[in-house]
Amino acid sequence: RIFSMGDRGDGQYVIALDEETGKPLWSTRIGSVHNDPDGFSGPRGTPTVDGALLYAVGTDGILVCLESATGKERWRKDFQRDFGGRMMSQWPWAESPLVDGDRVVVTPGGARAGIVAMEKTTGKEIWRAAIPRIGSQGADGAGYSSIVISNGGAVKQYIQLMGRGLVSLRASDGWYMWGNNAVANDIANISTPVVKGNYVFASTGYGT
Repeated sequence: RIFSMGDRGDGQYVIALDEETGKPLWSTRIGSVHNDPDGFSGPRGTPTVDGALLYAVGTDGILVCLESATGKERWRKDFQRDFGGRMMSQWPWAESPLVDGDRVVVTPGGARAGIVAMEKTTGKEIWRAAIPRIGSQGADGAGYSSIVISNGGAVKQYIQLMGRGLVSLRASDGWYMWGNNAVANDIANISTPVVKGNYVFASTGYGT
């Protein structure tokens, strides 16, 4: 199967296609159509497949867990309603969820729930992490990046590029470890960080 996302006339969908023929196998509506006044319409993330389950974030900040075989919804969360989520700028959510063992980890961007870890089969919250204001550059809220894993310094961490810059949380409990504000711009922090051994590489545009 090939999994993707797209807008149709009546909403935003997660879509499954047959790999050999391209034939649609199923489609599941997860939210409303995103019509961007600047022409940047449609969803921004890709689904994350984990065996029998699939996870996707729509532009409305709706996180869904679907069955990979059928598209049947198992559970959903609303970043704004459930976590007080917000974006750093005018464009809506753009993230591919991270599946790590028994959990799924995402970035609502809320003041008290910048990053949240949940049980992947039930959606039950494991922890939520508030991100401190690490500097004056950038803006509060989620950026347009996806979380990656680092084991730098022999500590498992979740690394994310957010509105205020690069941050690291201890994976076990969401404890804030460190941040870098210098990389942030106040328009859109987009690029997913790259991890290599004890190093993390991150970059943004817009003159930063």
